Amino acid sequence: MYEYQGLGDAFFLMLYGAAAWFALLACVYLLWRRGNAVVGDDIGSSRVLRRWTAAFMAAVFASHVWWVVLGQLCLSDDWLVRNIVAITLDRLTFVPLLMCVLLRMLQDRQRPLWPAWATVAPVAVLAVVCIALHSDVFEPAVEWYMAAVAVAFLVYYVRAVRQYGRWLLDNYADLERKEVWQSLLLLAFILFVHVVYSTNGGALVTEYLAQVNTLIIIAFLVWRVETLQELESDSET
Repeated sequence: MYEYQGLGDAFFLMLYGAAAWFALLACVYLLWRRGNAVVGDDIGSSRVLRRWTAAFMAAVFASHVWWVVLGQLCLSDDWLVRNIVAITLDRLTFVPLLMCVLLRMLQDRQRPLWPAWATVAPVAVLAVVCIALHSDVFEPAVEWYMAAVAVAFLVYYVRAVRQYGRWLLDNYADLERKEVWQSLLLLAFILFVHVVYSTNGGALVTEYLAQVNTLIIIAFLVWRVETLQELESDSET
């Protein structure tokens, strides 16, 4: 929604609205239901993981709302500031939340979550500076920085998933509904692709791809949370 080309496309608007509502429904579902509707058994998934995932879904829904509100009501006469504010809100919410969800899926140990928030803190600092100076360097700088963050997290996550896999082999004979590496690596790849094509802000095809990617992530996370067996008691974070 960088240049709002999609506002003149009825199909895009339907897709945009569908992505927002699916995120909201997923958020409500994950908070409301303790059991697993997908696998149809009595083994519940992690409450902490469900809450983190619900928070991510709420951030996705909120992102769809604030892009429209900022562009049509609040900052419609200053698209530079509109983009800086909206992009900053995105980077400070669902980017670290998604990292936290992925880390909470690994049940071998409780990995620290604060680095996920620390990595996006420079975006907020840069946003304040660029708004004060009304500078247009924000978007390209953030695109390159977030691409670097995505690559770094991907490398770290591959290592963490391998550790988790070894832990499973050492502690469980039956790995059904416990392994995560294939699904999580696929999701990490989707997120990396999203970072790559989001650098072409404004193209209508990019706006379509962003919404399709959002729907894939929503569906994947709900499926993953529903089918991942809780292996040990969670501790609140």
